[in-house]
Amino acid sequence: MDTSSQRHSSGSHRLSLAPGKNAAAAAPLPTLPTPQIDTEEILARAATFTNDVNGAIQKIKAKISDNTAQWVQDTADARESDRELREEMRVAITKEVALAKVLKKEKEEANNMSKAVQLLSARCDDMKQVQESLEMQVAVLTREVKAKREAKIAQKKALDEQVLKNRPELASFESILAMRIVGVKEDHIGFVFTRINEQDWNKEYSITIDVSHHEFTVSDCTPELNELPVLLRSLNATRDFYGFLKKVRKAFKDSVKK
Repeated sequence: MDTSSQRHSSGSHRLSLAPGKNAAAAAPLPTLPTPQIDTEEILARAATFTNDVNGAIQKIKAKISDNTAQWVQDTADARESDRELREEMRVAITKEVALAKVLKKEKEEANNMSKAVQLLSARCDDMKQVQESLEMQVAVLTREVKAKREAKIAQKKALDEQVLKNRPELASFESILAMRIVGVKEDHIGFVFTRINEQDWNKEYSITIDVSHHEFTVSDCTPELNELPVLLRSLNATRDFYGFLKKVRKAFKDSVKK
């Protein structure tokens, strides 16, 4: 007989030994306690556990991302350092080549200078002879300059004497035109007129002529005259200063009357 038959037979035998005549008359079995399960607490704990797991996963992902970014940065820095090092090496090589060229050039220049010094030394005697010749020429020029200076002095003396002779005529000229001549600067002659304005006989009207070139020009005219360009063209054509000044005086008087 197999094991299941034995268990069945044994069970039947035990049942036959139970008190009472049948199963209905048997004593009731004790009631087992119903387990109390808090579903909400279990769900809350499960959610907390899930959140903790997700947080840990996010931290791991962030750590991996940070490490990846750092690796990328380190790689980029290493490449940049390598590029800079190669560039420094290239610059150093270029400088070395340039320095070698400079040294070669300086050596050539030193050789040229040495040859030039030798050439100058050889020409020193010739220069001494030239110096002696120049000193003789300077002596001749000095005598010529002295003679020209003495001639200019004599010429100035003659001009001074002519000025003394012309002074009365000039004074008469200035008196007639009620005008005086003033020195402005080199090659510029100023003419100042008075007795133009009947309201103020002493009020001054002036004009300055630039005589540095063949064609005379006016560097200043106070007050300005509209007729001045025509008068200036007439002066350059005739070279008649006396007539020009008379016309300028009349132009000043006409400007006062306007």
